Amino acid sequence: MYIGRLCLIGVSNTGKLFVGYRLSSRSFPDRIIDIESNSAKVIPKGDSSQSYPSHLFYNCIKIANLNNRTILIVSNGPHTDYIEKVITKEDQIMDHASEILNVLGHEQDEQRTPRILGIATEEQLILGLIGENGLDLKTFEPYPGKAFFVSTSQLQEVGEHIIKDFKAENALEIIRLLKEMTPFNKFTNYLGAVAAVLFNGRLDLTCD
Repeated sequence: MYIGRLCLIGVSNTGKLFVGYRLSSRSFPDRIIDIESNSAKVIPKGDSSQSYPSHLFYNCIKIANLNNRTILIVSNGPHTDYIEKVITKEDQIMDHASEILNVLGHEQDEQRTPRILGIATEEQLILGLIGENGLDLKTFEPYPGKAFFVSTSQLQEVGEHIIKDFKAENALEIIRLLKEMTPFNKFTNYLGAVAAVLFNGRLDLTCD
């Protein structure tokens, strides 16, 4: 089953806030994920930057600081950066995210690929997408052991794809889950994954 790119957000069983990203592609496989400071990037593999459209390379995870509080942002495009730049107050995150996604719309490719987004704070989880049918962005209460995910293909129903006993406790375990565990091991064309975990002010950011 091909699901394209996927965003995962939630809280581990022990209360650790996290986001994850799975990169899959049929048309543009020469890409990998790399870590640079407090962000994760989708970058070219080999000489693919010469032949691939530039929008295929982007920050997929960024760590934002808002009034000494850490916010985790995950997405499949430049909206990662846009949202990080405009966030000024926590109670306005949903409004800013909605506005940016509405302005950008879906990707301007032949498939009209949806833009997917996840934001995790201690007070709320935000997950959604904008596609051909418009914006679908929802908030969820951070609850230990519960995770939500959405993808650019097939799994586009926000709030319906849930893991109710999320046992991974660090970034490497989340990456392993995104790559090898049910239901993710049924998804094809895997290129890489990355996860960011926050607990007691300490960040664990790792990629595959």
